[in-house]
Amino acid sequence: CRRSANPVGRLLLQLYGEATPQNIIYADAICTSLQLINFWQDVEKDYAIGRIYLPLDDLAQYGVSEEQIAQGITDDAWRRLMQFQADRARAMMLSGAPLGSILTGRIGLEMRMVIAGGLRILSKLESVQFDMFRHRPVLRPFDWVIMLVCRGAIYRALVCSNTGKRAR
Repeated sequence: CRRSANPVGRLLLQLYGEATPQNIIYADAICTSLQLINFWQDVEKDYAIGRIYLPLDDLAQYGVSEEQIAQGITDDAWRRLMQFQADRARAMMLSGAPLGSILTGRIGLEMRMVIAGGLRILSKLESVQFDMFRHRPVLRPFDWVIMLVCRGAIYRALVCSNTGKRAR
């Protein structure tokens, strides 16, 4: 993620004149988290093209095999593995979430929407018990409308209560 996702966040901070050392740390956490969330969302699609982004150590620790991924088996071992991955991605996203309160104007709104969208995909993964093989979660127009209309309340509920920061 350091060479793919994170440079995008850093570039945007540079363009908006907001590239402070702390903001870069926050942006890196958000971008890495988004990349991981996309990996978890696309496990089946990536496997179909010969890619597995789940760490091999984690697969071994939770007793999940490549064959299980190939067959789309979502047993207790799979759910524990994916809950671990989701928890890690969520913690990373929340560690970067103060950036949504620091940035103002359009970039601040966009950042809060990106954070809320990533967290929403994680919630959708959890709601289908990590069976992304049969229920790949996506953000539908309704999700975006709700996040936009209720952006302040959603941001505070999803993010601020976990970080102690206040949304602008």
